[in-house]
Amino acid sequence: MLVNTSPQLVQRTEVPAVPPLLGPGAVLGRLRGHERGPVHIIDPFKVPQAEAVEKAKILDDLGCPALILASTDYESFESRMDPYVAAIKEVSSLPVLLHFPPRKGLGFPLARGADAVILPALLGSRDDYYVWKSYLETLVNLPGRVDREDWPELLLTVALTFGEDPKTGDLLGTVPVATTSSEQIDRYIAVTRSFGFHMVYLYSRYAQVPVDVVSRFRRQLHPDQILFVSGNVRRREHVTAYLEAGADYVGFAGALEHVDWRSTLAEITADRP
Repeated sequence: MLVNTSPQLVQRTEVPAVPPLLGPGAVLGRLRGHERGPVHIIDPFKVPQAEAVEKAKILDDLGCPALILASTDYESFESRMDPYVAAIKEVSSLPVLLHFPPRKGLGFPLARGADAVILPALLGSRDDYYVWKSYLETLVNLPGRVDREDWPELLLTVALTFGEDPKTGDLLGTVPVATTSSEQIDRYIAVTRSFGFHMVYLYSRYAQVPVDVVSRFRRQLHPDQILFVSGNVRRREHVTAYLEAGADYVGFAGALEHVDWRSTLAEITADRP
C-alpha cells in the first residue's frame, strides 16, 4: 500500500503588498535633484499649527526642497498630526516628510497626507529594535494602518548622533559616535554603502556635528546617497560651512522657535550657493 507522504498545501496565506523600498520615488528623486541648501524642521508638538502653515507658505515661495515634521516626543500622534499635515498641504506644494522615532509594537508613526517617512536605522543604538527591527515591524503593520493609495514613500536612512545626548540615549539606546578616530565612522559609512541606504542623517542635540566628519562622509558615500546634517544650526554661516563640507541639506529647527522667526528665516536662507 502506497502512502502519499508529500506535504499538502491546504491553505494559502495572502501576504499584503508593501511599498517598494529601493526604487526611487518622487520625493527621493526631488531630494537627489534639488539645489543643495537649508531645510526647515518643525516640531508639531511644540509649534502651533497656524504658525507651521505660515512657515510652510514662505518656505514654498523660497523654493525649498521639502519640509520635515519631527519630534523625539509625541502623544496621540494621529489626532494631532493628520489635521496638521492637511493644513500644511492645503497651502504648500512642498513634500512633507515625517521624522519620528518608532514605538515597539507598532513601528514608525504615520500621518495621512505625508509624502514620505524618514526611517532611521540607529546604527549606534544598543537596542537592535532601533537598528533594524523597527523597519520590519513598520512594513508588517503598514497595510492595515493606511489605505494603499495613501502609503507614504519610505526613505531608508542611517541616523547617527554626535555629542552627549542622554535624552535620545535613554529613549532609543543611542551611543554618540566617537570622533577621536575615524575607525567607527568609516565602519558606519561602509554599512551605509553596502546596504544601499537612501540617506544619512547626522545630528547633534546639544552641540554640532563636526565639519570634518561631514567631509569624510561625503568623500566616501555614493553620489546618490543624500547627506543631511542638523543640530544647533542657527545662522547662515552654519549652513554654509556644512554645504561647503559636502552636505546636501542642512536642517534647522530651534532657530525659528521664537517671535522674530521671520527675520531669522530670511537670514538663514539668504544668498544660497
